[in-house]
Amino acid sequence: MAIASMLRIEVIGHRSLIAETVTLLQDIGVVDIARLDVELEGVDRPALDTSHCQELDERIARAQFVEGFLGRYHVADVPFKAFISEKIHLTEDEYEALRLDEGFPELYRECEEIAARLARIDRERARLEDLIAELAPWKAVDVEISQLRESGRVAFLAGTVPLVHGPRIRQELREAAADVAVDEAGRAGDREAWVVMAYKDRLDEARSILTVNGFEEVSFLYLKGRPAAEIARAREGLRNIELEQVELTQRAQELESEYGRAVGRVQALLSMRDALTIRDNFVATEQAFALEGWVPGRMREAVEERLGQLDPSFEVVFKAPEQTDAVPVALENPAWLRPFEVLTDLYGRPRYGDIDPTPLLAGFFFLFFGLCIGDAGYGAVLMIACYLMKSRLDVAPGVKRFMDLMIAGGLASIIIGVLTRSYFALPAESLPTLLRYEPLIDPLRDIVWMLVASVAIGVVHVLFGVLVNVYRLIKSGDWPTAVQDDISSLLLLAAIAIAALTQQAMWLAWIGAVAVALKGRVVESLIARKFKQALLGVGKGLVGLYGITGYLSDFLSYTRLVALGLASLLVGQVMNTLAEMVSGAPWGIGLVAAALILVIGHTFNIVINILGAFVHSARLQFVEFFGKFYEAGTSNYTPFSRRSKSLVLHPAAVRKEGGKPS
Repeated sequence: MAIASMLRIEVIGHRSLIAETVTLLQDIGVVDIARLDVELEGVDRPALDTSHCQELDERIARAQFVEGFLGRYHVADVPFKAFISEKIHLTEDEYEALRLDEGFPELYRECEEIAARLARIDRERARLEDLIAELAPWKAVDVEISQLRESGRVAFLAGTVPLVHGPRIRQELREAAADVAVDEAGRAGDREAWVVMAYKDRLDEARSILTVNGFEEVSFLYLKGRPAAEIARAREGLRNIELEQVELTQRAQELESEYGRAVGRVQALLSMRDALTIRDNFVATEQAFALEGWVPGRMREAVEERLGQLDPSFEVVFKAPEQTDAVPVALENPAWLRPFEVLTDLYGRPRYGDIDPTPLLAGFFFLFFGLCIGDAGYGAVLMIACYLMKSRLDVAPGVKRFMDLMIAGGLASIIIGVLTRSYFALPAESLPTLLRYEPLIDPLRDIVWMLVASVAIGVVHVLFGVLVNVYRLIKSGDWPTAVQDDISSLLLLAAIAIAALTQQAMWLAWIGAVAVALKGRVVESLIARKFKQALLGVGKGLVGLYGITGYLSDFLSYTRLVALGLASLLVGQVMNTLAEMVSGAPWGIGLVAAALILVIGHTFNIVINILGAFVHSARLQFVEFFGKFYEAGTSNYTPFSRRSKSLVLHPAAVRKEGGKPS
């Protein structure tokens, strides 16, 4: 139940075996390869085949294009597809075959052609729709558009003006130039179409007046026919491109059957590029190469054996990490604790050699989640729903771990619900005879005791975190910090508790004085005969006592556990009451309405309270508990392996999609 033991691995082999070594390490998938820096004459990085990399980048870009294009027409064959990503199942042989481009260039060419034609259709549709809208006010004009251009000394301006400003604009035009004529062509919405005729030498003046007043000149003067005929022609064009789009879409839907292979091809090609770029972490001479990385201690023999099978002349050295090494962290916990690693990963993994907080937080999170839900019926629903999602849906390992965490939370809710006799928030008289027992504690009747219990749990949780930090400091040999920061605070809290229980202020005075002395390191200063420093230490210790108020606020924050539990109970009771009120309606309407209220209301209550329970229970771990002893800040163990995002690789000849055999 700790951080996995890691070993540094150093491999030296003949330079001609670099490619085979990379392939082997990628297949093993357990070595976290680090960058090896050696500054020696004749030692450099293996030359990167830039042309091969560029070729791979082009192939990856084409494969990603096909994946994205076919993805538009792919319908995921999984329930709850909005929340759960689909998994593509391939055999390892199929995965390896995807590295080749057999048949892919033709698929890429067709997808690219369809995408280009669809894009052209979208542009043409937008152009035709804009043209129809622009021609709408001119529909009644029985003059060919080609006649609205300049003719001799007369020029034409065609456009639209705001309908409400028409009279005023005409007046301004008449005042500016009496020889300017306006012909109203039609209306569309709040705008009016005008054809303005003016002598060419007065055109700029007329255009200026029109522009200031919101005149929008039309852009269809490149057309020739009458506006109504051009509108009909544009609509015919729309019908034609719609038919073309239907044909193209049907063909794209036929090609969608290649979507799974496109996803796999992207991952396979990315793995090929990784196999090239990872070599930049190696060093090499003319004859040899060297690499280093990190591997879990339990995998040492397997890695050593596989490398030996590749070439017995390999020099493989395993070393324990040194104190200054940045060691990637992997967690090793028993199966029943692994779901709680979700919380540790959310906050950040510990430094190598530090404490894995997963076993420390598991019991508290279990209890907190149960208190927040606090209903046996809700807990049972949560367990069943999460189990079905985990077992029946093709979800990722991380999602399965989260489902396991929620199953544990559901079990905790059942336990608390049984102790408080809460079953879907039903009153005792509505329960079966077997369940009409006297609860250990009634949340509504004994609310004060519930609050006291929640604060007591908070005291235990926070002080446990402080004790863990004391252990860490003592283990590392830092006794002074442990005494000054934590043990002194524990003594003062103990003094407050003893004084409150015995009602003797003397206890608080004596133990408080000891705490002040410890916080200010007064005793050390007196022994060293540094009296001035001892006096300053007293003041520093008194100032340090103010920090004790932070503990009190921490303790009180645990009362929210009871608040969330009561909210869950009260909302459930409201739903039951509403259902009972409407159940008496005639002709069966009441029963249907009551059933809907119960199902929808309790489902809403469960979902909301699960969210609140998870967030607040996690917050108490991250803020109140981890804040006392835990510091995240390390790199996760990420072994070099084949890429398989959205893929599930099978060694046998089995292929599935969406979790169902195909």
